[in-house]
Amino acid sequence: MFNLTTKTIGAFAIAFAGLAQAQTPISYEQAQAECQSIAQQQTGGSTSTQPPTGGRAKGAAAGAMAGAAKAKSKTNQYDNLSDQAAEEYTRNQMQEAAKMGAAAGGVKQRRQGQQQSASGDAYNQAFNACMAAKGFAL
Repeated sequence: MFNLTTKTIGAFAIAFAGLAQAQTPISYEQAQAECQSIAQQQTGGSTSTQPPTGGRAKGAAAGAMAGAAKAKSKTNQYDNLSDQAAEEYTRNQMQEAAKMGAAAGGVKQRRQGQQQSASGDAYNQAFNACMAAKGFAL
């Protein structure tokens, strides 16, 4: 037989109360906010719903400007070049440089998207692990 004294029962009650407080359920919203913060700290990123855009257009614009500058510099070297020939040469240089710029911009955009995806994956893993540890399955 157990010989429970008031002291023993009091000690169990205090221990149980502490355990109950430690296991007080938190709301889904609280857990979500805490886990977002933890995942942000661990990965330095967050999930992003929008992929990078505009890389090709930016590259084409930069290329066209570079092509125009190059053509202007080149046509200034020739005094006897007609305005029409200089204009055509400039246009051709702008088009070629714009094509190269668009290709380079597309590559840069794709790389940014891949980096963003990898960062988002790490963030999601950290977030999901935290939520699971708090008892919320996703």
